[in-house]
Amino acid sequence: MHLRYGHSIPLLILGVWLLVLGGCARFPETGLAPSKRLVVEFRVAGRIRPDYYYFILIDNDSDFLGVNGPVPPVAPPWGGNGFATGSFQYFVEYNNALPFNGFVLYKVLDPDRLQVFQALGAPLEASISSDGKSLRVVIDFASIVRDGQNPADIKVLQVNIIATDRTPKDPTDTSLKLWDALGDSRQFPNTYLTLMTDADRLLRNADTHMEPEGDVVNGNDPDLDIVDWQIEVRS
Repeated sequence: MHLRYGHSIPLLILGVWLLVLGGCARFPETGLAPSKRLVVEFRVAGRIRPDYYYFILIDNDSDFLGVNGPVPPVAPPWGGNGFATGSFQYFVEYNNALPFNGFVLYKVLDPDRLQVFQALGAPLEASISSDGKSLRVVIDFASIVRDGQNPADIKVLQVNIIATDRTPKDPTDTSLKLWDALGDSRQFPNTYLTLMTDADRLLRNADTHMEPEGDVVNGNDPDLDIVDWQIEVRS
């Protein structure tokens, strides 16, 4: 199935939730063949709350074994950026204070500290479902390449999804915050997905049974509780 985990955690059985992905991407007239797309969709138990923070984190460093990847910080000082640590070079953030209807794709400029980011603009596609429960993002591989890398040479990615009520950056901030990420967030260490991208494929939570309900850390908030997800590599 070409799916690996950054860390081992118990797998919990969750009911199947099928998502339908649609839409067509548009590519600039470059003379090159269109690159692949990464389609990420996840659902929360409550609703996607515009004043909360939802992240899709992408690690493109040719790590076929999944040794490193993006993970949430589990205690103060909250990673320095307030939302993620580990290894990642790009991420999409959703929050209503951001431009582009709240969706911005960022590039990490300081991979060692993960505190300086360059806004690249809106993802190829981004939306909230009509019932307010699901968030969907489409990312062109050409927008997540390393310097000098051809999009066709991206063969593996580590991906995580993080939801949190706040992103404290003050290193003296010791207050707790609510958060959830892929896998059972009450377990440590946390989990990310290693996704082989050499061919089109679709992975769902139903294939892994890894995402439980009710695992928001430091509290119970259905608007942060990720209960289902699917990730697609599409040409």
